[in-house]
Amino acid sequence: MSKYVRQDKSQRKHPVASSATSLLRAPPVPAAPRERPGWKGPGFLKRAPKQPAQAASATRGAVKVQEPRLPPALQQLLMNVFRTALPVCQEYESLKPTLQQIRIAVAEGDYQKAFSRLGWLEAYAVRWSPNRALCAATLLVDLGEEFHDEAWFQSLLGIRDEGRSAHSPLAAVCFGGGAAEITAFAAALRFLLPRPSATTPVPSGPDSPTATAPGLAGAAAPILRLHLVDRANWAPVISCLETGLTTPPVLSRYASRGARDTNAPFLPPGALETTFRQSDVLAADQAGLEAMIGSHASLITIFFTLSDLHNFSSAKTAAFLLKLTLAAPKDSLLLIVDRADEAVAKQDDVGTEREEKEKEKQKRKYAIQNLLDVVLLEKHVAGPGRVSAWEELVRDRSRLFKLEREVKFPLSLENIKFQVHLFRRCEGVAGQGW
Repeated sequence: MSKYVRQDKSQRKHPVASSATSLLRAPPVPAAPRERPGWKGPGFLKRAPKQPAQAASATRGAVKVQEPRLPPALQQLLMNVFRTALPVCQEYESLKPTLQQIRIAVAEGDYQKAFSRLGWLEAYAVRWSPNRALCAATLLVDLGEEFHDEAWFQSLLGIRDEGRSAHSPLAAVCFGGGAAEITAFAAALRFLLPRPSATTPVPSGPDSPTATAPGLAGAAAPILRLHLVDRANWAPVISCLETGLTTPPVLSRYASRGARDTNAPFLPPGALETTFRQSDVLAADQAGLEAMIGSHASLITIFFTLSDLHNFSSAKTAAFLLKLTLAAPKDSLLLIVDRADEAVAKQDDVGTEREEKEKEKQKRKYAIQNLLDVVLLEKHVAGPGRVSAWEELVRDRSRLFKLEREVKFPLSLENIKFQVHLFRRCEGVAGQGW
């Protein structure tokens, strides 16, 4: 017989309710908030004023919006030129696979593949060149108004008063030049050419007839000589656009007599003279760059190209800028327009924390503005007698160009967030610290 244990046999059938599980609880005592003003101990605690978070973030992320200069009617005329000169823009659905392959090739840095076929060049031109052309044309007019004392811009603005520049013809050299460059300068010329009358009809949509081109009916000598240089063969696309700019559009057989009388090209024939040279600027020698730029002061532009060159090879890009500095005559202007640094540096959030910190360090080190500071302005060189070869006139890391809603185009065009740098060639000797 087992031993009888009274303690094991005498447990209560129902446990006693403790204070922790009781349904009758005392109300909780509210804790006084620490930031509440009032008398606390020996003194009065005053709440510190708080700034609204939204206002602070808006101040940090403020972006300067590029002031519109070109009227919507003129912008629509330029879009009409793209539509007629490159009819491939009407086939957007069939262009989607090609555009996707171009994006992949550019993202991988395979520019030879992205720009080796004529069909791909036309697709690239109708997808990314129209809004860049409007952005660059607006910027050219805006800088001309701001720096009207500069010799080149002074001659450009002289077109508005005299129908041609005082030192005719003007010269401009575009590295990375293609469809966007020729149409941008054409739009700036069209805007500055004198108007024959105040009642010149303008179009209101993509199907409207083209208004009479202002200025000369035909230029005996060119107003602007544009020299385009690029590694890809943009010659066929440039030829199509040049023909579209200087040829009256085809009207319907049912067009009115007034529409036929006012039908004229975007620019007077002979006003814009373009030459194209297929060359890799990163591999060009000093003599080659001097031949491209010439011996007279001109406007040198690098539109939406420097970041691609920099990503391909920072050392070769720095060498190219040094050679360009040596080749540029005194009083030449260098205009660099590119995507904003934050847009270029944007990447997917992948990898370890150490890898991300290293990426951020490289982005800061190799940003475009740092490259320009080191190579063009030579800010790393110390010394009392140092004179920089370039004078910086404009530095804006972030601007926003907004498209007008009235402007219509078969493909969807986006606003552009870009950076702009403008330099003037001085007496300084390039490469003092190299």
